Amino acid sequence: MDTMIFSIVQPEMQQPCLPVTQFDEQLAQDIATLQEAMQTHQESALAAIQLGIPKQIVAIDITDEQARRQQFVLINPVIVGYSEKTAIFREQCPSLPGETIETPRAVAVNVEYQDPQGRHQQLDAGGYLAVFLQHTLDHLHGRSPASYLSPLKKQRVLTRLKKQIKK
Repeated sequence: MDTMIFSIVQPEMQQPCLPVTQFDEQLAQDIATLQEAMQTHQESALAAIQLGIPKQIVAIDITDEQARRQQFVLINPVIVGYSEKTAIFREQCPSLPGETIETPRAVAVNVEYQDPQGRHQQLDAGGYLAVFLQHTLDHLHGRSPASYLSPLKKQRVLTRLKKQIKK
């Protein structure tokens, strides 16, 4: 399957995603599409909206600081707690190609979500996983790393991106 990752300048990426209410075959297909796109594009995390699927679905597959592989599919995720400690992280995003943006993030978060079977789960995350969660969940609300830039810097980034797309 050839999947295209949407750019942040596309209108779909600027809209909030809809909650998942049906845990059915369509959801399973959406998750499979998301995971396949992650492999195809060699991405560690994607939100379904980055593939044009306007649902609150996130997939993450990272190796953490202790070299442990962590894989998650989160449905309707909500960050319910942030650490007081924050740091600036240099983030890249397939929806914002060619850009590295310094983004302030909490170093730990607590996330409530549903798994693909609809069961309610909770996840305490720190380090890279916390950053990936915050970044990817931002996409569910129409935000990207560019949202954290000053208006002037954001406009410059978006102008460069629009020029890349036209080529």
